[in-house]
Amino acid sequence: MLPDRSSIALAVMLLFSSSPNAIGQAFTPGNLAVLELTIGAFHGGPYAIREYTPTGTLVNTYSVPETGPNAIVGKFSAGVESQLTRTPGGDALLFAGFSQPASVGTNIGTTSAATNPRVIGRLDANGNFTIAASTNTDLSGETIHGVATDDAGHIWAGSTTGIRYMDPAGPVNILATGTRALHHQNGQLYSCSVNNDVLTVGTGSPTVPASSAALFNSSNVLDVQFSPDGNTAYVVQGFSQVKKWVWNGSAWTNPYDLVCAPSSWLVRIAVDFSGPSPIVYGVHNVPTKLVRWVDLGPGSPEEFLASSTGFFYGVAMAPACAIGELCDDGDPLTHHDLTTSGCTCRGTSTNLSPRVLLSGAMPTPAPTMRDSLRSLPDFPQTEPYTDLGLPPVNTGALIDQAVLSRTGPAAIVDWILVELRALSDPSSVVARVSALLQRDGYVVDASGIGPVRFPVDPGPYHVAVRHRNHLGAMTQNTYELGMDTTLLDLRFPALPLHGTNAMRSLGALRALWSGDVTGDGTVKYAGVDNDRDAILQRIGGNVPTAVVTGYHASDLNLDGMTKYAGAENDRDIILGTVGGSVPTAIRTEQVP
Repeated sequence: MLPDRSSIALAVMLLFSSSPNAIGQAFTPGNLAVLELTIGAFHGGPYAIREYTPTGTLVNTYSVPETGPNAIVGKFSAGVESQLTRTPGGDALLFAGFSQPASVGTNIGTTSAATNPRVIGRLDANGNFTIAASTNTDLSGETIHGVATDDAGHIWAGSTTGIRYMDPAGPVNILATGTRALHHQNGQLYSCSVNNDVLTVGTGSPTVPASSAALFNSSNVLDVQFSPDGNTAYVVQGFSQVKKWVWNGSAWTNPYDLVCAPSSWLVRIAVDFSGPSPIVYGVHNVPTKLVRWVDLGPGSPEEFLASSTGFFYGVAMAPACAIGELCDDGDPLTHHDLTTSGCTCRGTSTNLSPRVLLSGAMPTPAPTMRDSLRSLPDFPQTEPYTDLGLPPVNTGALIDQAVLSRTGPAAIVDWILVELRALSDPSSVVARVSALLQRDGYVVDASGIGPVRFPVDPGPYHVAVRHRNHLGAMTQNTYELGMDTTLLDLRFPALPLHGTNAMRSLGALRALWSGDVTGDGTVKYAGVDNDRDAILQRIGGNVPTAVVTGYHASDLNLDGMTKYAGAENDRDIILGTVGGSVPTAIRTEQVP
C-alpha cells in the first residue's frame, strides 16, 4: 500500500528545514556509507561521506557543506563522536555536528548553542543534503553523539546529558540519561546508555518524558544493531568486540563475541541481514579503518576492508531510495507513483469490475458466451484497439498464453474497452483501458486476473463499455469509484443506460448489440457504408456461401468464421439488430 500522503507531507515539513544541496550522485544499494571527519581539529572540521562497496572499494565521496545554510562540521576525538544512522525506511542518512567551526584553540564541544547551533544533517539516496533539525537554545557545551528518526517526522538527538526529541518548537528532554548512540528500529527507540547497557526508551516513538528499561547485561556499550525480526542484536562493547545477543523466547543470551584483532578501537557498526549469514561492518578511528565480520559462528575473523587519512566515526548501509519521492512503477494503469518504505515504487489506481455480455457471442440457450476466438492462430496477443483508432492508456497490453488456455466460465471471449467518462461532460473520456472479457461476462485486467484499473483519482464517473464489432453502452448515472473495487453489472435492465434501447434484451438479461462491422458506431443492413457488404467483401465478394476463418470484425457471432449465408451466418445478425422487418433501418450507438 502507498503511505498516507498526509504523513508524507508531515515528514517533509519536519525533516527539511532548508533547501537541499546536491553534493553527489545516487548511492548504490548494498554499498556502505562511512562518516569521516577529514581533519583532526578540536575546533571543528569538515565531514565527508565515503561510499564503499561491500569489499572495501571506494566508489564515491560526498563532501558535506562547511558554509552556507546547510553547513555542518564535526568534532575530533579519539573516541565516540556523531554516529551515522540510516532511516528505518532506508531512504537517507542522518548525522550530527555544529553549524560552524569554533575559533582555533577552542574545543567546539564547549561552545554555546546560541553562537554555534547544534545541527543534524540529512543525506538522501540521491545525494541531496540538507539540515534536518537544529537548535540554538539547547545542548550548549555538549556534542550530539546519537541521532535517530522514525520516518514519520520525529527526530531524536542524544548527548551525555540525555535524549532530546527535536520538536520544531524546541527540543524536549525525554530521558535524562546520557547516550552514545540512538536507533529507531522495529518501531522502537533504543539508546546505548553512558551508564552501560542498551535501553528501550518509552514506547514506540516517544515525544514527551519517558521511562527506560535495560535489555542486556552489557557494559561500555557504544552501538547496537537489531535484526529485522528483533530477535538478534549486535552490540559494540568497550572498543574491542561485538557481542552477539539472541532472544530465546524468554531472555537474551550471549552465545559468542566477534573480536577485534589485531588492533581495537571499534566505535560503530552496521549489519547487513539480507544474506544467509549476517555481515557486521565496523569502523575504527585509531587507527582509521573499515572492517567486517561474516558471522559464521564463534571465531569468525575480523577482515580489513579500507582505511583513510581522516577519522571514521560512523558507518551505515547506503541509503537506497527516497520515501515519498515521485517515481515510475512502469505500470500505465497507476498514477501518483511514489517511493514507499522498502524502496518500492508504487502507484494508485481506481478499480472497477464490470460485467457485460456480447449479444453476438450468445448461443441459444445462452448461459454464457462462446469462446471460440481464443483458439484462433491469429487471435491478437496485443490489444487491438490502438490500431482501430481507440488507443487505451495501456496501449500495447499483452495477453499471456496461459490466460488464453483457460476453460470454463473464466475462459476469454475477446478484448474489450472500458472507459471512464467525466461527470460534467459524459462525452469526455477521462481514461480508456483495454481489458479481457470472460465467458461469464466479467471484465478483467489484461493480465487475466483482478479488476480493471484506471490511473485516475477516485470520484464519480460514467462507465462506458465498447467492443470492436458491437455497439457500446454507457451508464446513465455516475458511480463513485475508488481504490476499493466497484462491481457494475450491465447485464441487468435495472441499471439505467444512457440513450434509448442501448442494449439488446435477452429475456431477464441484456447484451451489447452486435453488427457494427465497419466500426462507425452504427449498424446498417442496406445503404451507403452498410455492414452487410463488409461481410460479403471479407469472404471474397463473388461466392456468397464461402467461409473465411480468422479474427475479423465481420465475424459478428464470434465463432471464428465469417459467413454471409447458411446456418449461423453473420449477415442475419445485422438484420436482427436493425429490426428484421425494415432492412433500411439503422441502429446507432447510444454513447455520446
